[in-house]
Amino acid sequence: MVVLFCFSGFALLLPVSPAWAVNGGADEFGAGLVTAVLMAATVLAQLCVKATLRTIGWTRTLALGALLLGLPAPLQALSDHLLPVLLTTALRGAGFGIITVCGSTAAAALAPRGRQGAAIGLYGLAVALPQVILTPAAPWLVGTFALPAIIACGVLPVLALPWTRPLGHAVEARTHSPSPQDGHVRSPDSTATVLRRILLPLTVLLLVTASGGAVLTFAPQFTATPALAATCLLALTTTAAAGRWGCGALADRIALRPITAVLVATASAGLALIALAVGSDSHTVLALSAGLLLLGAAYGGLQSLTLVQAFNRAGAENRHTTSVAWNIGYDAGTGLGSLTLGLAAQVATFSAGFATMSALMAAALLAVLLNGARPTAAPSADSRPPARSGTHRSRIRP
Repeated sequence: MVVLFCFSGFALLLPVSPAWAVNGGADEFGAGLVTAVLMAATVLAQLCVKATLRTIGWTRTLALGALLLGLPAPLQALSDHLLPVLLTTALRGAGFGIITVCGSTAAAALAPRGRQGAAIGLYGLAVALPQVILTPAAPWLVGTFALPAIIACGVLPVLALPWTRPLGHAVEARTHSPSPQDGHVRSPDSTATVLRRILLPLTVLLLVTASGGAVLTFAPQFTATPALAATCLLALTTTAAAGRWGCGALADRIALRPITAVLVATASAGLALIALAVGSDSHTVLALSAGLLLLGAAYGGLQSLTLVQAFNRAGAENRHTTSVAWNIGYDAGTGLGSLTLGLAAQVATFSAGFATMSALMAAALLAVLLNGARPTAAPSADSRPPARSGTHRSRIRP
């Protein structure tokens, strides 16, 4: 429930806050800046989560994140000038940063042995469901109700407070009582070492979230009607939710590199179709819908796959560092994608921006295909499936 309420408040305002700034006179770059500030504040907060957990514990940290994410929303509704929107957005970003790191860390820590991928997939589904329902509805809500009333509904994360205590206690009990199967506890590696191991998954994540974040932010601007914008967002978020859940479950059973390559290629093709659609007057809806369905599947699936790959490559002793790095990659990608597409729309066109993103995903595909022989860190005991009689332990391959 903590994840559900917090991400509901986040998903609702992701496309609405930029529209609120535009209502106050901001241009496309200003609208993109709203999302960029949200993600910049998120990243800065994520870097402080470890110290916060050490100081006040899991329960209070989760509560702090929910309050920071929810309480500034009614304040944002008071003014549509760009500066107040940016300031309240920064506070919300700090809360979101806390919730994202704690959420992914908790999913990995509480996962049963051998089911890390499935647990991450379920966490991803809980994250994605609010986007499926609320993000596509945002353009319709904007056209039907007053913007300040919609923005005030971003207070939803505050409703998560009753569930922060049981979740915090459960994670603390698990993380404070490790039971490694090999009889010793490994010391965490340096941050630089961990980042080297997980560089490729983070790069793929950065690019695909930049693409998804650009669509989520600017769908109302590059479509002709609110109904079409809502349809576009529904196509993206629905396929993303299915992809994130399904690929999480598959990650426990199959090699990850081939399916990662397929999804990166899918993202590149989807972005190319979107670029074609928004730059043409004919067959726009068909090409746009197809592109968004392809991008959505890759956007969701690669989130689960890159998180599982990152945890596997880094090892359980580096779980917190991996979670912070992955979430920073996710949020930095979302912010950079929004800012870059807004700048592209101002200097050139939306079509040119999406075409550039498609080319970058194609380059990432080449990197994935060439990286197959690189060794990874052996998974720790809690990420391996239990051995069966007459067989040896299987290992998840990158």
